[in-house]
Amino acid sequence: MMAKSVGEMVHAFASATVPKVNVVIGKAYGTAYVAMNSKSVGADMVYAWDTAEIGMMDEKAAEYKELQNGIASAAARGYVDTVIKAEDTRKYVIGAFEMLFTKREDRPSKKHGTV
Repeated sequence: MMAKSVGEMVHAFASATVPKVNVVIGKAYGTAYVAMNSKSVGADMVYAWDTAEIGMMDEKAAEYKELQNGIASAAARGYVDTVIKAEDTRKYVIGAFEMLFTKREDRPSKKHGTV
């Protein structure tokens, strides 16, 4: 049941034509991060607080975790557009929606999704 619900949510994010802005404020690991409006699902802008963590779920070595789960590593890999301070969140989100105000996506109309 859970997998079906997650699949429907990912489909909704991926097929939405409205501006999609995401702010990572805490820990974002594994497929949960991917499913929650990530760049790979089609988010237009993804911001992350400088205290956030993005990475794999089952890390085994502490130094690998530090290397790969760091927000700088996520930004370098393109998972995040900008690393921001928590107090600047409002400014960045407003800027993103102003930039995306004229966003238009023309997609073929479909009767049914793939989920």
